[in-house]
Amino acid sequence: MNIRKLLILAGLAGLAFSCVPKEDPLPAPDDGTLLLAEDGKSSYSLVYSSSKTNAEGLNAFFKDKAGVSLPLVSDSSAPSDFEIIVGQCSRPESAEVQKDLEGTFGYSARVVGRKLVIAASDVTWAAFALRAVVKEIKNSCIDGRKIAVPKDFKVQQLMDDPQMIARLIRQGYDFSLSPVLVLTHPPMEDIYVAQGAASDGEFFYFVLRNSGDTKAQVYKYRIKTKTLVAESRVFNGGHCNDLTYDAGRKQLILAHGQSQGQILTPIDAATLEVLPDIHIPVGSGAITYNASRDCYAISQGGSTFYVTDSGFKVTLNTTRTDKTGYTAQGMGSDDSYVYFPMSKSKTDNVLVVYDWKGKFVTTLKINLAVESESMFYAAGRYYVAFYSGSKVGMELYEIKPVHYYTYVK
Repeated sequence: MNIRKLLILAGLAGLAFSCVPKEDPLPAPDDGTLLLAEDGKSSYSLVYSSSKTNAEGLNAFFKDKAGVSLPLVSDSSAPSDFEIIVGQCSRPESAEVQKDLEGTFGYSARVVGRKLVIAASDVTWAAFALRAVVKEIKNSCIDGRKIAVPKDFKVQQLMDDPQMIARLIRQGYDFSLSPVLVLTHPPMEDIYVAQGAASDGEFFYFVLRNSGDTKAQVYKYRIKTKTLVAESRVFNGGHCNDLTYDAGRKQLILAHGQSQGQILTPIDAATLEVLPDIHIPVGSGAITYNASRDCYAISQGGSTFYVTDSGFKVTLNTTRTDKTGYTAQGMGSDDSYVYFPMSKSKTDNVLVVYDWKGKFVTTLKINLAVESESMFYAAGRYYVAFYSGSKVGMELYEIKPVHYYTYVK
């Protein structure tokens, strides 16, 4: 047989081999379920975007319950027919389920075609989603070494006010804080020192002062557009150490701080009209208002801790017990905890956490080497304002809690 005939025969053999269809390890059932895995086999891959760690946690579950490790695939790869999509991915099925979350926080997991889609607000919510999905599968979707979910499978949690840092602390989960720049407010001539910050959920409010503590101005930004919409007249707010929003009276409350610690200046949130000063019986360099409790927490110098009613009558007087070595700044709060941003020059920042009874809870690190000034929680998110120097003004960062799913047998 000559070489030409050998090449032809080899080509035909290769063509015949390439025409043999690839058999799926687990053919798609026709009983209204998705057969995700069985006895060490699966047709599925795990698709992820920014949360590979979460996908790895879910894969550990499949290894334990069905004896199979699914391929981990980035959403930048070409799609396949059989996928479990984890988190915010570029797949159209992910975008479809992500619509369940519009205007709120949380997760939604359901079947789209032959794919199980687990959509979430962020990687932390994806971790909570996977915990709930695994629990539901364990309860009703496992038969021996077989994992099959019905086409109407749905696990969902949606909320407007998640208070996620507090939730993670209460439930004892490990997490870190990731700062993400939201906006920068520039210096305004000689008024450039960034101090207090607050929000009513629709607007951000910032106060800047001059270096001599004699001139101050409040600036109002729309949250959705990050645009400046109003500014107050120039006034004397002392050191302008902190700012909070009183939802009951729809006022901003400015704590002068330092030698004027017993002076607060209320400011109408709608008009930014500066109202007559209020004199309180305790020193205040940091202040926060909580709407659900209708009360204030107040501190000065990193040592005192007061809770007052809405009329500034003291209901709790105690001493802070944390010894961080960081410089005290303002404070913020949610329904469960009070948070003290504290800075260390050219290194980092921390949030020191207390409960509303004045008991120290924990210290959380923020890896930013810029001086923190003020902190607040608004519209489901946590924020810390920083002062980056006279040429920058104020920088506002969202402080995102980052928690990943780990499978526990």
